Amino acid sequence: MSKKVYISSILIGVVSTLLGYGVYALTGKGSLWGITGGESKLGGHLYRLLGLPVEQTAYYQQFKLVNPFNDPAQAIVIAILAGGAISSLLSGRFLVRHIPNKWLALQAVLGGFLLGYGSRLALGCNIGNFLSAWTAAGINAITFTAALLVGVFIGLKATERFFIYRALPKKRSFLPPPKLQRVAGLVLAALTVIAIPLLPPIVALFWAAGIAFGVLGGVSGICFGTCYRDLISRTYASGLMVRAVGLVLLTFATGVMLLQQLGIPFSFNNVIPPISQLQIALGGIIFGLGISLAGSCIFSTEWRAGGGSIYSMIVLASTIFLGMPALALHYEWWLASIPKVLPSFSLYAINPSLAYLLPLTFASALIAYGFLVDASARQTITKLPLILRAKQ
Repeated sequence: MSKKVYISSILIGVVSTLLGYGVYALTGKGSLWGITGGESKLGGHLYRLLGLPVEQTAYYQQFKLVNPFNDPAQAIVIAILAGGAISSLLSGRFLVRHIPNKWLALQAVLGGFLLGYGSRLALGCNIGNFLSAWTAAGINAITFTAALLVGVFIGLKATERFFIYRALPKKRSFLPPPKLQRVAGLVLAALTVIAIPLLPPIVALFWAAGIAFGVLGGVSGICFGTCYRDLISRTYASGLMVRAVGLVLLTFATGVMLLQQLGIPFSFNNVIPPISQLQIALGGIIFGLGISLAGSCIFSTEWRAGGGSIYSMIVLASTIFLGMPALALHYEWWLASIPKVLPSFSLYAINPSLAYLLPLTFASALIAYGFLVDASARQTITKLPLILRAKQ
C-alpha cells in the first residue's frame, strides 16, 4: 500500500508540473492549479437556474459564471469526479456506501458548508492555498497552513465531543457486479477521452489533468485532510499521508522551479490571492474546522464521491451548493470589513534563487515528520544499520 501511495504522490506532482507547462505552451506563461474557484461557479449556476440574480454579487462579478465546458476551473472539478469513478469502476471497487445516519448527515452538511465557506473566504483550499501556494513560494501558504491547523485542532475536539459516537454510517451498501463495473468504467473512460478534442485546448488540458488526478486519488487514497489531522494529533497518526503530501509538494515545487530555471515564465496570480493575510487566516481556520468535521479535504471529497461514497457526495453538495454561495453573499462585506494587512506575494518575485528553499524546506519537514510519527517506519530506520552490516 505504501509503495502505491508514494508512486501516486510523485505522479500527482508530475501531472501538476506538466499541467503548468501545458498552460505555458498554450498561452506563453505557465500557471498552477486549484479547485474551489471552479466549484463555486458550479454552485452559482444552480442558483442562477433557480432564478436568483447571483451574477450581480461582487463575488460572481469577480468569478464570472461561464459555461463549465469553456472554463478550465470548472472542467477540472468535473474531471476529478469522473477520474475517481473510473478508478473505482475499473478496479471493481465502486461501492455505494457510507450511507449516513442523521448525525453523520449533519456532520457532512456542516463540514461541507465550512469547507466551502472557508475556502472561498481565503480564495483557496488545500490545493490553491496550500499545494500550489507552497509551490509558488507564496506567503499566503504559510498563513493558510498555520490557520487551518488551528481549525483542524478545534474541529477535532468538536468532532470527538459531539459526533464520534453518534455519527455512524448505516450498514447497508451496494456493490454492482464486477463485470458491470468494468464495462461502465470503460465506457466512462472512453467518453472522457472522446471529450478532449471537443473542448477548447486550455479546457481540454485541465480536463485531462483532472481525470489523471481523480484516478490517482482513487488508486492511492491520498487525502490532505488526513495529513493535517496527523500533524495535529498523534492519536490517529500513521504518518503515511503526511509523507505522501510532502512527496506531492516536493515533486511539484521541484518541477516548477526547474521549468523556471529553463526560462519558462510562470504566473502565480491565481494562487496568490490579492487579499490580506487576516482574511486568509480567518478563511483557513473555518476551512480547517470543515476538514475535521467532514473528515476529508476538497480533493479527496471529490474522488471519494466519484467512487460511490454517499457521505462524500453530501459533503461535496454542501460545499458547492451551500457553503460557497453563502460566502458569495457575504464576500463584499468581508472585503470591506477586514483590514488590508500584508497582501500576499511570492518570494519568486523577490529572489527566485532562494524562493525554492521555502517549499523544499516545508516538504522535507513533512516527510521527516511523517516518518517520526510512524512506529513501523521508525523501527525500520533504526534497524537499517544492522541490516546493512549483516549484508556486508
